[in-house]
Amino acid sequence: MLALFLLVATTHFAALLSPGPDFFLLIRTALGEGRRQADGCAGGIALANLLSMALVLIALGVLPTRGGMCWQVLQALGGVYFVYSGVQALLARRDLHLAAGEQRHEGSWWRGLLQGLLASSCNPKLPLFYAGLFGVLHEAAMPIWALALAMLWMTLVVWGWDLTLVRLLGHRRWRSKLQRQVRWLDRGCGVLLVALGCGLLLGSVT
Repeated sequence: MLALFLLVATTHFAALLSPGPDFFLLIRTALGEGRRQADGCAGGIALANLLSMALVLIALGVLPTRGGMCWQVLQALGGVYFVYSGVQALLARRDLHLAAGEQRHEGSWWRGLLQGLLASSCNPKLPLFYAGLFGVLHEAAMPIWALALAMLWMTLVVWGWDLTLVRLLGHRRWRSKLQRQVRWLDRGCGVLLVALGCGLLLGSVT
């Protein structure tokens, strides 16, 4: 069970490193509105992730037993989504173009919180992503308290990484490194997502 959780946790963190909508929202806020508002935005993104995970856990709790047709369909959908996302990450050729100027220390923390919460909550890929991750843990018959701990851990990881990213963007050297490494981050995330997706697809037909 521990090995499975470590695989899921690693995949989750790799997905955070790979640039997505939340990633670019945080960058724009940090470089355009300043650290205070970007910190609020990080809190809003983490809260949206927590709410998505809670909804996924509730949905998993009301599903029929793991051997039922509904569960197999959910596994298959999660597997297809993970494989698709992983292939997209592997094929990505995107570059980051970050402003060279220093951050402005202005903006509103509460405005940033609302901005991050609304933007992430409106992302339909977020619940699909967590449905796949928690589907893997649920399939392993992980108890509810362990799923709750996993949810708390992932929320703290999202929040901690986003706060760290905001601070790294305040240094020109780190911005330059981020721009150079973005493609490698995509590749690592893609490999993990494809592997986890194939595992879900195999589980849905066995």
